[in-house]
Amino acid sequence: MKIGQFLGAGAVLALAGCASVSVAPVSEVAVEHMPQRVYVEPFSVTGAEFNVDREGTELAEFKTDLQSMMTSAITADLTKRLISADAIKRNQWPHPENAWVIRGKFVRVNQGSRFLRSAIGFGMGATKLETAVEVYDLSERSHRPFLTFSTTGGSNAEPGAITGIATDPLTLGVGLATGSAGGLAHGLTEDTKRTAREITAELSDYMYRIGWIPEDKWIKPKQVSQGSY
Repeated sequence: MKIGQFLGAGAVLALAGCASVSVAPVSEVAVEHMPQRVYVEPFSVTGAEFNVDREGTELAEFKTDLQSMMTSAITADLTKRLISADAIKRNQWPHPENAWVIRGKFVRVNQGSRFLRSAIGFGMGATKLETAVEVYDLSERSHRPFLTFSTTGGSNAEPGAITGIATDPLTLGVGLATGSAGGLAHGLTEDTKRTAREITAELSDYMYRIGWIPEDKWIKPKQVSQGSY
């Protein structure tokens, strides 16, 4: 394939592979009070599909790191944009309290190809992160979630070292070696941050529709049906 044809194919992949994280609401019921804070449990990895380049001890460490990264991302984003949030150990809910608990699980984790993301971009080697989320109201002493939803998405389609602007062989070599084209920097770490932002947005949307927060505090979630990036 000629270089021009290769770059043209990359442009097509850019349109076809564009992605981010979106939310799909599942169910909700009304609760009486806006919470004073939110607790976040580590997301479960039990039963999740992990397509990564690790096995054994390395895979176990990968899962633990991913759980920690997700918890930190959610608590930080919630605190910054919506409401005070703290991490909490699983099944250690401080009943009763005017607070919510976010409990979730990883459904699918695809690491993708870091080389393809950094070398070619445009959706090649894209990551995929899917979760299922439940939110509980501690003030009601209920063991059933009042809000459930799922998130899905992955790495954005961005130009890599080969399909980007740079054409000088030395520049290309540096881009491949360091990941400066963006491929290495926009993997599962970025997916957890985007997932956290959409979880915050979904809680914000719930609060706004009930009338607890004004429109200028409302964060609109990206719905899966909208096909947004």
